[in-house]
Amino acid sequence: MEEKIIGIEKIISFEEQIKETEIEKKLSIPAKRLMEKLEPIPSKIQSLQYRWFWELVQNASDFNDEVDIELELKEDKLIFRHNGKPFKLVDVENLITPDSDKDDDDIDEDYIGRFGSGFISTHVLSAFITVEGLVKDKYRDTEHYSFKFELNRKDYNSKKLLIDSIKESEDQLKTDYKSVDYLSGSFDNKFTYDLSNSLPGLNSKEYALSGIKYAIKVLPLVFTFLPKLKSVKIIQHKNGLEEKLFYQKSRNEEIGKCEIGLNINSKPQNDIEVRYFKEADVIVATEIENNRVVEYQEEIAVLFLYLPMIGSERFPFPVTINSPKFKPETERNGINISDNDIENRTNLLNGVKAFKKLLENLANDEIGNLYNLVQLKSDRIKALSSNSDWFQKNIEKEIKIVLDEVDFINCNGKSISYSKLKLPFIPENKTESKDLEFYDITRDLILNEVPARVEYLKWLKNIDFTIFKSVPFRLEAAVKMVEDKKNLIQLADYINKNEEDTVEWLGNFIKYVKVNDAGLLTNFKILPSQSEKGDFVNRDAEIFTDKGVFPDLIEVYNKMRGEDYRNKLLNNDINKKIPNLLPDNKFKTWKTLAKEIDDIFRIRLDANSRLSKQEIEGLSKLLKWLKSKGFPKWGDLPIYFPTFNSSYTNFFLESFDEEERVKAITIRDSGKQDTLVKLAESEVTQEELNKVLDNISEINQIVSIIDSGTNLTQLKELADLFPNTIPIAVMNIAREEGEKKRDFDTKSLIGSDVEKLFKSAFEKMHLGLIVEKVDLDAIDFVYAGGGSYDFRITNPVNGKSFYIEMKSVRQGNTDSIKLAISQLERAVNPKYKEHYCIALIERTKDIKDMDEDYVLKNLKFISKPGDFLETVYDDHKKVVESTSRAKEAKLLMLNADFRCSIDYEFLKSKSKSILELETAIIKSLKG
Repeated sequence: MEEKIIGIEKIISFEEQIKETEIEKKLSIPAKRLMEKLEPIPSKIQSLQYRWFWELVQNASDFNDEVDIELELKEDKLIFRHNGKPFKLVDVENLITPDSDKDDDDIDEDYIGRFGSGFISTHVLSAFITVEGLVKDKYRDTEHYSFKFELNRKDYNSKKLLIDSIKESEDQLKTDYKSVDYLSGSFDNKFTYDLSNSLPGLNSKEYALSGIKYAIKVLPLVFTFLPKLKSVKIIQHKNGLEEKLFYQKSRNEEIGKCEIGLNINSKPQNDIEVRYFKEADVIVATEIENNRVVEYQEEIAVLFLYLPMIGSERFPFPVTINSPKFKPETERNGINISDNDIENRTNLLNGVKAFKKLLENLANDEIGNLYNLVQLKSDRIKALSSNSDWFQKNIEKEIKIVLDEVDFINCNGKSISYSKLKLPFIPENKTESKDLEFYDITRDLILNEVPARVEYLKWLKNIDFTIFKSVPFRLEAAVKMVEDKKNLIQLADYINKNEEDTVEWLGNFIKYVKVNDAGLLTNFKILPSQSEKGDFVNRDAEIFTDKGVFPDLIEVYNKMRGEDYRNKLLNNDINKKIPNLLPDNKFKTWKTLAKEIDDIFRIRLDANSRLSKQEIEGLSKLLKWLKSKGFPKWGDLPIYFPTFNSSYTNFFLESFDEEERVKAITIRDSGKQDTLVKLAESEVTQEELNKVLDNISEINQIVSIIDSGTNLTQLKELADLFPNTIPIAVMNIAREEGEKKRDFDTKSLIGSDVEKLFKSAFEKMHLGLIVEKVDLDAIDFVYAGGGSYDFRITNPVNGKSFYIEMKSVRQGNTDSIKLAISQLERAVNPKYKEHYCIALIERTKDIKDMDEDYVLKNLKFISKPGDFLETVYDDHKKVVESTSRAKEAKLLMLNADFRCSIDYEFLKSKSKSILELETAIIKSLKG
């Protein structure tokens, strides 16, 4: 036999070379398998740092009906022990040479995993693992052997060195064993990891701690899904010794309850409770603490195949789901739900059924914090590696049905489902404080449909509104709900508050809306008015801020219009609480209301129609209010009630019957414009009134006497007229007539001064030019100072004339301009219509400051006013002609105190300059 010399001292025979080659060929596949599994470890740290513990638990639980586990962490070592049955020889061999000679038929269907393959990933803790344990004799069940060997994967990227390592482990197994007696329940099986010898680039101590921390969180669920696991003891040598013992304490399959005991350093702690429900081969479960569902942490797996599928943390199922029938992906980090994965789909559908049972059971038992069971996130569904559409159309749909049907949300002591739930939601600029602010603002509206404040943020966080679209309760919906209540009374009843608290609540609500979406105040009616019920309006409606509107005037308006003016006024408490709620120009004062009341009179006057019964009753209320202001001598009456001021006697005539009207007209025609008013609001008897009517001349004498300053006690001549006493109302009428006469005389004097000033200025600056342009030697410029005109300018040759009626008013005037009937008649007379004008000027505050230059600069004129005064004249004629219906005899109002009232601003809009006045005069004089 030929030999090959390898070295000086070592010669290997050909027979040995054949044997060596056979061994290398046999170990080549396991070595390659090891390389494939070991090389990716550094890149899979994120999952492997949590998975190593479960790979060891899996190996311990497989082939055992019950098992207890101990894990001990020392400074440089981690030791995993369990008291399971002795190994089979093939299982030990698979630890050394993964998948070398194992047939899948040898694997029981209840086994969680396969020895060898998953175990390799525990090298994340160390390159060196010492394996110790008992192995059962292959042919004799009562014979057992202890063994010990080391797995060295330090050179995991060298196939040859890995083969050498496998040989070394094989040799240790073959030589380091002995026959022993097996004592059931003893911790004979042990894996020791040398933490000081990590795979290159890895931090084994850090991963050991991460895995233990994760295991402590998940163990209660694993005990629930894996009943054969009886206890897990975790011993850590850190700042002394800490020992935690988790153990199966009790289990009730009928009610779905598993209790896990916990001792820390041998001292019992509160039991850990897990509630679960089963449907077919699927179990869903959740941990309970203090009668509340424990929040499921996002770093924990959702899918379990007895043990957690590390990597399924974001699987979109609302609760932990376990099934031994799950077909996991190769790395056991999740499941596929493709058209070919029927079993996985079926398990998920059964999981939804189990979820419904769990939810109903927990709700019936009044378990709290059920918001921790509703996390179904659309982004996670869309992130599924395959068939997210199927998940949406089936699992998501079925879960939505469950949540819409099961009453499990505690709202004000009553449980409701998602179908009734309203969760306050703001879509933008979200913070916890803003969310809570909105909750507090809207809670009273949805008291029986919203969770308690303490739970609100949790529900808000866990519900995906892109899936559950009916749940969010947005600001617009809240505003619409308030609008639907229509007024404060109904709102108070709905939110179960008294009126004061309701106004306070609504004020806060409106203030919130104004800050966050002011447009809703325009689109919806939620602003309360001052009406009896506090009717709601929107901000664009006819609603105004109340800046001092007198209630008595409101009553006048309400009576005359037959509507409640308070509907136009914003609730005062709301106005105080929310400044600038309405635009600056939307306000009402007693003065603006006075104008609205006066407009009622103007409309009647313009339409030549009589006051209605309601309007007459309102007129009576107005008089009582005006009396408090000093009516009729109140100086501001023409400012705030211009129409009423000019025609109030006529309005009172309408309230009398035919006989009373004749008597009243007699009083009016006597020149006593305010007599009717005073009598209307006085308590003068009918007998006394008749005496006044029969003695009008004596009343005039009273006026004259009072006007002269004579003391009333000296008026003995009145004794014949009133032998007992003079009625107070009659006395007041006489006194006020005298005061009115003096006031008229004063204004007439001022007007006369202005007219004379105008004549002087016009003669100097314009008359000469007019004479020149008309081609005359002179013209007549006559100052009449009264009657139907103030000035007349005449061409002495052809007799053509131009007429000027002068009106001077105070600075800043807003009162209407009054024309006497004679002036109205001349303005509309076809003979004078083209040759008649109104001259208008605002006086200086002090008449003494006016001069000719001021007059010429500020005077305006209105040509042909008859064009817009004809209808007024026609109305006057109708009134005069309507005073009697008899044909044979007619009652004429020959000296009635009628006036034509023209809006001042309207008149100014028609005005022209003094130069145009000059042109108009020239045109008229030329004929």
